[in-house]
Amino acid sequence: MSDGKQSRALFFVLLALDAGAKHGYEISSWVGEKSGGFFGLSFGALYPLLHKLERDGLVRGAWDPKGSGRPRKIYALTPKGKVALADERSNYREHAAAFARLLGAKA
Repeated sequence: MSDGKQSRALFFVLLALDAGAKHGYEISSWVGEKSGGFFGLSFGALYPLLHKLERDGLVRGAWDPKGSGRPRKIYALTPKGKVALADERSNYREHAAAFARLLGAKA
C-alpha cells in the first residue's frame, strides 16, 4: 500500500469491510464510530479509494438490488483483500508497539 494518510485511509476501509459489506456512507460512519470520532473519511477521499481498491482486486462492488430510492453500491472484501488486511493489521500492530515503547521511554 502507499504511505501516509492514504495508506491509513485504505486500512480503515479494509477494516470497515472486514466487519461486513457496506456502502460508502456506512464505511465512513463505521470509521468515525469505532474511532470515537478521532478518525474520519471524507466522501471526496473515500470514493476514489474504493475505486482504487476495486481496481487492485481488494474489494468488489455491486449495486444494491433491494435499495429503495437512490442506487447505492455495496462493497465487500475479496479473498485478496482479506490477505492485504491481515498484512496491514500486522504492520499497524508493529507500529503501535514501537510507539508504546517510545512513549514509555524516559528522557
